[in-house]
Amino acid sequence: MVAHFQETLDPDRLDGWLEAELDFLLEQAGGLTLNEVVSADQVLTTARKYAVSTELGGGIPELVGEMVDRLYHHGIQEERRVGDVVDEATVTALVDKALEIPLSRRGIGWLSRNPVLLAVLAGGTQLGLKTWFHQGVPESVRALLGRRVPARWRASLELRLQDWLQERLAALLADPWLYSDDNLDALRDLVLVAWQDFAERPLRDLRDLLDSEDIQELFVIGYDFWRDFRHGDYFATLLDTGVTAFFDKYGESTLRELIDEVGLTRDQLLDDALRFGPPAVRVLRERGVLDAWLRRQFEPFFAKPETLAILEGD
Repeated sequence: MVAHFQETLDPDRLDGWLEAELDFLLEQAGGLTLNEVVSADQVLTTARKYAVSTELGGGIPELVGEMVDRLYHHGIQEERRVGDVVDEATVTALVDKALEIPLSRRGIGWLSRNPVLLAVLAGGTQLGLKTWFHQGVPESVRALLGRRVPARWRASLELRLQDWLQERLAALLADPWLYSDDNLDALRDLVLVAWQDFAERPLRDLRDLLDSEDIQELFVIGYDFWRDFRHGDYFATLLDTGVTAFFDKYGESTLRELIDEVGLTRDQLLDDALRFGPPAVRVLRERGVLDAWLRRQFEPFFAKPETLAILEGD
């Protein structure tokens, strides 16, 4: 029996066996529904175990760091433009959608009613004005004003300027004219012109914005956020809702329909089986693992009294 299966699983003759077994499995998959094979509760339990309960090892950030460093210094950065990676059609679609959805306009309107964000915007504008004053006004004039204008007057002037900037920014953001089609079309054109210029830059220029260490640190920040976020009830609700929705949609579908739905074809599955199967079986045969495994499966059967009685009867 062991010799028979060893012969059947000969790596040099495995292709035909893999193809026949795949066709058999796909045929059987056409008669089994997802709900018959696995339940939503089983998947939910497994998903919660790995997505919520399992503590991820420290090797993941280290591995990502090495991958980022290699990609960051890869020679392809010298050969590709930004536009080769992200095409203009994608950017245009994103800009059009961002300007189209109510969230964009309502979000700007919400800014006009949020005192904290208005204060931040006003503070940034005020800082820009102070920078311009520092760079655009001769030092002698600034020194003269510093001597002639009392410090309390300057502090009062800065407070009044910030209040005025907040009022003007709130009025500007609340003005319906800002969201007119003409203005939004002009904004769209400005964004696309800026993108066309940016798209011609080589990817290596992005290194001036972020170095490898910056990217790795950003990943660690996101990774730490994920490790905390996944323990909250909000993520648990998202996970449960996603699994439930999947089973509501595909629970009564056959496994073959599900395979077709995700876009996997017989040829793709067979290609992968032929790529990975024979090399793996060859290693298992050479190391004696396949022989030992087959014997572990058959020895209990041949050791049963019923089997021995049949063999002795022959």
